[in-house]
Amino acid sequence: MKLDFFNLCQQHNITPRGIILIGAYDGKTVKRLNLPNTVKTLLIDANQGAVKRLQENFADSPHIQVVQAAIANHNDTVTLHLTSLESSSSILPWKQYSEIYPNIKEIQQLTLSSRTLDTLLEELNLSPSDFNILILDIQGAELLALEGATQLLNTLDAIYTTVHYQELFEGGALAEEVNQFLADYQFDCVAEGSPYHPAWGEAFYVRQTVRTEDGVHPVKPLSQTSQLLQETQQQLETLQSQYQDVLVTLEETQVQLHASRGNLTELESQRDQILAELEQSQSQQQQLQTQLEQTQKESDQSRSELHEVREELELTQFQLDEVQVELEQYVSQFHQQKEEITQLKTELEQAKTQLTQVQHQPELTVSKKAKSDNAVLVKLLAKVLAETIED
Repeated sequence: MKLDFFNLCQQHNITPRGIILIGAYDGKTVKRLNLPNTVKTLLIDANQGAVKRLQENFADSPHIQVVQAAIANHNDTVTLHLTSLESSSSILPWKQYSEIYPNIKEIQQLTLSSRTLDTLLEELNLSPSDFNILILDIQGAELLALEGATQLLNTLDAIYTTVHYQELFEGGALAEEVNQFLADYQFDCVAEGSPYHPAWGEAFYVRQTVRTEDGVHPVKPLSQTSQLLQETQQQLETLQSQYQDVLVTLEETQVQLHASRGNLTELESQRDQILAELEQSQSQQQQLQTQLEQTQKESDQSRSELHEVREELELTQFQLDEVQVELEQYVSQFHQQKEEITQLKTELEQAKTQLTQVQHQPELTVSKKAKSDNAVLVKLLAKVLAETIED
């Protein structure tokens, strides 16, 4: 950058105490400024290769901090268009730039996370009040960076930036738009030049001041347009934060949905298994039902047979009772006949005794009547014995 930075600061009573340089590339701009070691310096570049070189070049400078970040007006993602001349790389696509510099070619596109300058300072735990000068060299994206630095703009004394008079980059702001935006924050363009090409140049902006008894102070408050822009920027950042929260919630929901689908698949598998087991159980139940019906039939048949057997048993019992009665009658007759036989035996013994006595007394004459009685008695005894033997 070719403007006389040192003299411009002296002319407007600006003492550098903290500088932010976006688009630091190789750090030559910082070296040309020839700042004392007491000036806190933040170097920012989107290209990781440039950041590595900056870290190597300023490894021995503790007051210089190097950060890799793509600065824009939103916290989202941007596409970095890397070119064969690294200092010409931009987060905006080329438009008329390729006509002016046909030998420079785009060689790669990288998708990077973007940050507003206010957000980056907060993430780095840096206070905007520590910096009073902002330098921009980011190939058409200068206004995007300014739109994302509404808090920082309130603390700055000067802004040194590249500006464009033709649309070299698609969507890039022209110098008039940058002038209007910074005017809302009470910045005036005090120096401007086009040392390289009429299509683009450099501009130095200083905050308007008023003189009081205490000295020279920046003009405050900011214009109504600037305040409205700040509010809009804050609302935009809030919406972006909410958008990020929604994205996180959506991702979590998708993970849960994926897990639910897995669970659903497992449940469907279990359901199919249960259905198969149920069908098998139903088949077994039908078999058991068939067996039960067969058993019922056999039971009914057995019950019928048992009934018949019971009837036969009752009949047999009846017959047995009759036989028992007859047997008891026979037994009674037997005992009666036995008594008669006993009596006859007794009478027979008596008869035998009498007969013996008669045989030993031949001289006694037996009467015809006695002989007749004995004969009858013998016949009766023989008859009883015969009947007894038959029974």
